[in-house]
Formats: sequence, C-alpha cells, structure tokens
Amino acid sequence: MNNSSLSLRTLFSLPKPRATTTPSNQWQEFQSRLGREIKTIKWMAPMPDLVSKVGELFNIQLPDLLVLSWKKARQLQDALEESRKSPEQVIVLDLAEHVITNQYHPYIEIRIAGVPSPKKIEFTVELLTRLRGIILRIQAGTITEIEAGSCDFEGKVKYQDLTIADKKLDRPIEFRSLPTFKKQIASDVQ
Repeated sequence: MNNSSLSLRTLFSLPKPRATTTPSNQWQEFQSRLGREIKTIKWMAPMPDLVSKVGELFNIQLPDLLVLSWKKARQLQDALEESRKSPEQVIVLDLAEHVITNQYHPYIEIRIAGVPSPKKIEFTVELLTRLRGIILRIQAGTITEIEAGSCDFEGKVKYQDLTIADKKLDRPIEFRSLPTFKKQIASDVQ
C-alpha cells in the first residue's frame, strides 16, 4: 500500500461511490437502516445520496490523524518550542515505538428549513495504531518531515450499535519519507 492511499476509507475498505463490487453485509445493513431513518424526513428537494456522503467522511489521511495525535505529546511540544528559539537548527525526534488509541465521532447533519432540530447521523471510529521507528525532523517550530517507520493498524467504524467496518491489517504499513506533508504538518501542529 503506498502512502498516498492511506485514508481511513481505504484502510476500512469502505465502498466508493458507484462501486461495482458488492458491499459487505454490514455496509448493506447500514444502508438499509439509513434508508428507514431518512424516510421519516420530508425533503423539499430530491434526496441527496447520503451513502456517498458518508464515505466522504472517511477520506481522511492516516498521517493527518497521526499528526493530530502527536500535537498532544509533551516531548513533541518541547522540541517544537526549542526549534522556534533556534530556527536554523534541525531537531531530529525519534518517536521509537508507541501506541496511539483514538476515538472519533464524524457525523452528517441534515438541516431542512422549517424543521426545528437537525437530523444527525453520527459514527464512532475507534483506532489503535502501533508505530515503530518514526523519526520527525523539526525546524523553526514545524515538523518538516516524517521519516521511515512502520505502523500496525486496527479499528472499527460503528453506526449506533452496528459495526459497519472492522479491520486489523495482516502486516504493518511501511512508511517511506513523507516530506510532502510539510505544509500540512506545519499548519496543523502549530
């Protein structure tokens, strides 16, 4: 798997819009439940394709989620602060082996004029990521490069009590150097 395809949608094997392959039983059950729920909504215009909008919620890149988690790490914050004081110096931070456990709650909110409260379609995403050998290069208060390493990944996507995706990778994802995230990382971590 190459670095550019590391979105949650890809990792969880969630179907793409207009996919020709048959979706999983869990995804079909989700579509059925969603269909029953939105039948109660009186649409003023043609009903949008909500299932494809749900898929868009998971077009989040795995490295972006890792950066959001690292923002909270004291060791990283200290290195960023030190690099702001000496902007010409490059600091190399070896994160060695660590585990990141996160839970996210992406949702779609349906608002229709004249309806007092919006309809919220909320998901729970649970992720467990084991990282090994990740090296960050930091300069002038920003992460300029993520270098090497690997990651084991497992997680679940739930809608209410229904697990619509459950994934544990058979083998680690190998990261190569990721300097292309420089601008994104710089803005996210500050």
